[in-house]
Amino acid sequence: MNPRGPNEIRPVYLDDISSSVDESTGREDGLLDCGVIPSNCLPCLAATVPSVEKRTSLSSSPSSARKKSVHKLSFKWKDGHPNASILSSKMQLQRPIAGSQVPFCPVDKTVLDSWSHVEPKTFRVRAENYMRDKKKEHAPNYAAYYPFGVDVFLSQRKIDHIARFVELPVVSSSGELPSILVVNVQVPLYPAAFFQGEIDGEGMNVVLYFKLSDGYSKELSSQFQDNMRRILDDEIEKVKGFPVDTLVPFRERLKILGRVVNVEDLQLSAPERKLMHAYNEKPVLSRPQHEFYQGENYFEIDLDMHRFSYISRKGFEAFQDRLKNCILDVGLTIQASL
Repeated sequence: MNPRGPNEIRPVYLDDISSSVDESTGREDGLLDCGVIPSNCLPCLAATVPSVEKRTSLSSSPSSARKKSVHKLSFKWKDGHPNASILSSKMQLQRPIAGSQVPFCPVDKTVLDSWSHVEPKTFRVRAENYMRDKKKEHAPNYAAYYPFGVDVFLSQRKIDHIARFVELPVVSSSGELPSILVVNVQVPLYPAAFFQGEIDGEGMNVVLYFKLSDGYSKELSSQFQDNMRRILDDEIEKVKGFPVDTLVPFRERLKILGRVVNVEDLQLSAPERKLMHAYNEKPVLSRPQHEFYQGENYFEIDLDMHRFSYISRKGFEAFQDRLKNCILDVGLTIQASL
């Protein structure tokens, strides 16, 4: 990702990453080739600062200071790597550039282990009268935020508020909504335990970066813009219930849209196909496995799969080996009502 101006963000292409990897081959501070994305070297991040912090705290440092700051990160090599070594966590290393790990691929091409833009209209959402007729319709073909990069990091423990450890681009602010949205999907890589109930351990952090649409104020309805602000401000709303109404965070309306595009290529068994047919493209509320963080000109959403139920974790484990062959479409939306 090469910011060429205050508002210009260019996705990283495969050639950019290949040349970067070639130049760093043999260096002491190389990165980890974990085999999850074979064409890429993935860093193993180990934050030396506590992961538990005030979730809505704002950074008070100016952009110039933030750009020059460094964090303590440690990297390790997979066993058998010719340059196998463990670097001291006390070494000061520059933060990786956001979106520099996974290459961008245009929609009309096929590149393994890459990401592409997905048109918003390909997702189906609740229609205006859904509560009455349960009908869905294709979403409008515009969005509040559009992707500009993807990273995958390994970590010995899950990393919260991962935006602290990457170099985000400098983008001019609209003044109303954050210019950058960071979505950190925390994926466990250790076996799910029924009785122990572990919710932390070795895993991947799949990080998606989005830039605020230049035309959001004209394209998006005033209601949607208001809902965005209510999520940012962590407002509380009253939800009707029996026997009494309940006060819940407005952020519980956040919804994940996801689907596996190439189901037929995965060679699923009959029971697996049945499960895929039942749950593929089925939106889910991210609550309660989500956390939110704000920083200078960005907003981060952490989706914590470590905290998924035992059944969900076991289902993901069974599917994990096929993950590298999947084409996944992912989006986020705000549910109209709870």
